[in-house]
Amino acid sequence: MRIRVTTKADLFEKRKQQHIERGYRIEEERPNPVNGFCSFIAVSEIADSDGIGELVTQALNGMPR
Repeated sequence: MRIRVTTKADLFEKRKQQHIERGYRIEEERPNPVNGFCSFIAVSEIADSDGIGELVTQALNGMPR
């Protein structure tokens, strides 16, 4: 799973470290602020076969489990 994390420039390193500690791999860092914000892509190593993608889809569609 890939998520884009956008954060205020002064919190960029802290947020990146938090994601690394939780097991995410960091890609596409954009540490130079644009309108005061920086971003990066956090990639989870959890396989989609674990059913997480399906649970997210159900949650977004409001479907019961």
